[in-house]
Amino acid sequence: MSQGINPNAPSPRSEAAALVAYIDFKSANSRLALGPTLALVDEVGATVDWRPLGFQPKHPKAGSADASRSAVHARVRAEYRHREQALYARNQGIELIHPPANWDDFAANAGLLWLRRQGAEARQCRAYVTQVFADLWAGRMDSADATATAAVIIATGGEGAEFGAYLAGQAQAELDAVFAEARALGANDTPAFVVGGELYIGRQHLPVIRWWLTGQVGEPPAL
Repeated sequence: MSQGINPNAPSPRSEAAALVAYIDFKSANSRLALGPTLALVDEVGATVDWRPLGFQPKHPKAGSADASRSAVHARVRAEYRHREQALYARNQGIELIHPPANWDDFAANAGLLWLRRQGAEARQCRAYVTQVFADLWAGRMDSADATATAAVIIATGGEGAEFGAYLAGQAQAELDAVFAEARALGANDTPAFVVGGELYIGRQHLPVIRWWLTGQVGEPPAL
């Protein structure tokens, strides 16, 4: 589908990003897509405009006739996904400790926007995304911990002193605006990529994204 990107959305300084990537820090699929995405953009010399996108798990209504069956099916699906994700994680040599389903990633998401609103360079946003994903999914960081998030911001060259005030002030409205933009494009899961005005959901589309980033030479890879 061809969709535009809001030109007023904050973006990293330096050269314009050729690829927009919406990520959910609490998504194992987003975590597993990080390495392949970075390898691709490094290979082709592209940059990434990282944007946070949060989703909350859906639960059946208590007392509904299908609640028990839905719970069983959800547990079976989750166990299958976890086994599959663990396999991909081992293949990439990364730690993947699944956090609680109801974890709060407000501070982690806001930290990325805080860097962007400071005019961070693409390399700083990349370093932030990489460290947060690595620390969260290895169990070394609480995504709701504003102090821990500020430490990552500072480590990646940003200003962390006013981050707490940002969390209590404009952060929620700015996150809501980014989330609304992504969902208006049709992003209903992560990772979601936008390149050449097209939206692709899932790391399985990286070959097509490579085709876009390298000048659309020949026929695009089959989906």
